[in-house]
Amino acid sequence: MFDRFPALSTERLQLREVTLEDMEAAAELYGNSVMMKTRQGPEKHLDIQASKDSRRTAVPERETAAHRIQEWFMTPYQEQKGIRFGIYLKNSNRLIGSCGFYRWNKAHYKAELVFDIHSEYRKRGLLKEALNALIAFGFDSMKLNRIEARIEGGNQPAQRTLLSLGFRHEGIERESEFEDGKFIDIACFSLLKGDGPPPVHLVK
Repeated sequence: MFDRFPALSTERLQLREVTLEDMEAAAELYGNSVMMKTRQGPEKHLDIQASKDSRRTAVPERETAAHRIQEWFMTPYQEQKGIRFGIYLKNSNRLIGSCGFYRWNKAHYKAELVFDIHSEYRKRGLLKEALNALIAFGFDSMKLNRIEARIEGGNQPAQRTLLSLGFRHEGIERESEFEDGKFIDIACFSLLKGDGPPPVHLVK
């Protein structure tokens, strides 16, 4: 895939590899926060509710964090099926979220976008800043032609973020998934390289 795990830099953020050394930060981020996130990726099976259930069954937070790091960040990259970056604040090196691509289909030049951010850092433009850098990386370095995203129908903040980045709403998968005792709709979005993503200026 790449000789080494890449790192991206923007004005306020560093997007870099998350390793087992980041367990404490991951435990805090994914164990105790309300996240704005997409539907897909391992978090579909190991999401915020699952972490709460894990604590109720006395699974140590460090063990849960290690599992998350392995399943979300390390395994997709090692298996060359995707890449997921931690989003860190430059001024404090604090982990505030993550973003990346899963289901990388090299034959068809497409992948699925995933992202999440701690609720404390919403409405500051930080997620959009990170995703601008990620999208540029996807089109330029991964040679993608199409980026897809699937969002829970009721997740309006995530949908607005995608639309602000130039994604097109392609439709609704009605009652596509069953969660918490009910069927939920999934909103589908896409961005093509030819659509022209918003410009991004990376800081080296």
